[in-house]
Amino acid sequence: MSDAAPIPAPHPVLTAEALAMIYAHARRDYPNECCGMVFGPKDERAAGRAVACANIQNELHAEDPQKHTRDARTAYNFGAADLFKLGKSLRGPEPAKIVYHSHVEVGAYFSDTDQAAAQMDGEPAYPVDYVVIDVRANGVGGAAQFTWRPPGATSRSAATRAPATQPRGSRRRRPAPPRWWR
Repeated sequence: MSDAAPIPAPHPVLTAEALAMIYAHARRDYPNECCGMVFGPKDERAAGRAVACANIQNELHAEDPQKHTRDARTAYNFGAADLFKLGKSLRGPEPAKIVYHSHVEVGAYFSDTDQAAAQMDGEPAYPVDYVVIDVRANGVGGAAQFTWRPPGATSRSAATRAPATQPRGSRRRRPAPPRWWR
């Protein structure tokens, strides 16, 4: 066990280095959505080790376009090995703290589809925050971090508000779907 102080807020803090790695990943995978995870020490807020994952959405779409109607330009999906890595990390000393993906040409917002995929039976599927990156043909326009809003929270002060990151320019703001705070 560590003598570290308890985590002062429930949301992780993405390091500048991890954010730079995520932005590079989004630019590399453009015009498809990228996806990955950011890990950090269990007893600290820092999330500093970004790991790029494969977006298998194109494979799923090719196998069954009726079931998986969208391709990787507008959707992402982790493969089984990456989901296993995520689950296993939650039991270890450096758990996944953030799941990230990019939105291509539409802004950094937590869509209804994102929200549905992040939940199981109305609760978070994993105890992580989500970062969405706005990627465009001319580069990255910014990112926003989203955290679960506990049932019964009636104001932002009753839940965590995670800071958005924005390297340049402005981005369109869309309201976060219910139960998730930006």
